[in-house]
This record gives sequence, structure tokens and C-alpha cells, in this order.
Amino acid sequence: MTSVRVVTDSNSMVPPDLADAAGLVVVPLTVRIGEDELVEDRQLDVAAAYRRLRAGEPAQTSAPSPGSFAAAYAGCGKAPIVSVHLGAAYSGTINAAQLGARQHGGDVRIVDTGTASFLAGCCALAAAETASAGGDTDAVVAAAEDVAADVASVFTIAELDRAVAGGRLAAGQLDVGDGTPVLLMSAAGLTPVGSARSADEAADAMLAHLATVEGRLRIGIGDADAGSVVDELEARVRAALPDADVIRYVVGPTVAAHAGMGTFGVVYHHR
Repeated sequence: MTSVRVVTDSNSMVPPDLADAAGLVVVPLTVRIGEDELVEDRQLDVAAAYRRLRAGEPAQTSAPSPGSFAAAYAGCGKAPIVSVHLGAAYSGTINAAQLGARQHGGDVRIVDTGTASFLAGCCALAAAETASAGGDTDAVVAAAEDVAADVASVFTIAELDRAVAGGRLAAGQLDVGDGTPVLLMSAAGLTPVGSARSADEAADAMLAHLATVEGRLRIGIGDADAGSVVDELEARVRAALPDADVIRYVVGPTVAAHAGMGTFGVVYHHR
């Protein structure tokens, strides 16, 4: 039996070395900063993109083309494919993947995770791990869907105007009092859990939330150039949850374009 191949998109924020180890095929999105279209792949100069976003340049993101997906699927040979992506509510990526699958004509199952960023990345990693363990297509799809139902993130939005202007956040979701909102994203939707007047307070709120979650976890710690507070958060998470599988990841431009520079947060799901 040919092993199932798992495809995802760059908005999943899976670190390149981890994607390689898991056998993930990653199809890049594009971010337009100012007049330049930048492909979100491992050759992208993320630091330069960060500098431009910090300078206030306007930014927009776009899904991969159907042809990009068709090419990625063709590169998987004759293997059955499970394609795991950020939700249709956030991007046209799912639609492009469906069109690409029709162009390809092979055995492709597409999973809409209903979420975005490393939350979707956790779904893709679970699918890839199940495929590596010899799971068939149904098992690989189920692994992604199980994580999609469980995964959550507690995080801050550093540039609120970007999030509202980009349609990723409604102004009413920011009404949490003084300070920056600390938000929870899960299968139930996006809800405020409090506010913070500093990055340190936001990190405290994230750790307090994690303390309420029982069981063994996989935890992602994401950073859009937020500074040393994220290093300290990672150290505190590792000390508080020594049995957790902790992954540090970079919040790429296709998320930072909407959330803003200085955004950081914690993604988690049960193992």
C-alpha cells in the first residue's frame, strides 16, 4: 500500500524542519506588502517583511492558485493525498485546493480545519504523523478532524486596527476594558478572555488559561517579533508543563499582516 501524503499551506506556520521531518508538502500563500507580492515560502526574508509591516505598509494576503495545488499533488506521485488547510471562512485556500484537486484528477481528500495559523498546522501535523504510522486515508482525515475539534489558541492582537480593517476581528470583540484584548480561538469561535496592559500581563493571562486545561498537550508558542517576552513565556510553559510537546514557531507574514507585529500566543491541543 502506498503511504498517504499530507499537503498543507504556509499559513499553517509549521516550522520548515518539522514539516520536513513529518513529510508535509507545504503550498505557499502570497502576501502583498506595499507594491510587492511575496511568496510565503522558506526563501522569504521574514525579518524584512516584519520591518515593512512595522513601518505601517499596507498588506493583503492571497491564497495559492489552483495550479499550485495541482502541481503539489502531482509531486506526490500515485499516493493518496489528504490536503489539510485553514478554514474557508478565513481564506480562499480551500476553494483553490478543491479546484487544484480536480485539475490533478487523483485521489485527494480535502480537510477544512475551520481555523487558521498554527491551529491548522497542528491538524496537518497530526495527519502527517498518522500517515507515517501507516494509517489509511480515512484514519489520516480523522486525525486532522479530531485535532480541529480540540485545538485552541489564547493570544493577543498587537495591531487592532489591522485586524478590524482586514475583517479578521469585529470591533465588538475588542470591548474588554482597558488594555489589549487577550482572545481565545477554538472550535466554538473567537471569544475574549480578558485584557492586558503589557506583554507581560498578556503572558500571565495565557499561562493562567493553560493552567485550566487538563491532560497531556502539544503546545505551540508563536511569535511575530514580540521580543523577549516570548522567550520567557516558552521557559515558563516548559517549566509548568514538563510533559508537554512544545513547538516554537514564527508567525509568518500571512498572519502578521492581519494581526500585526508584536502579536504572540499559545496554541494547544490534547495528545
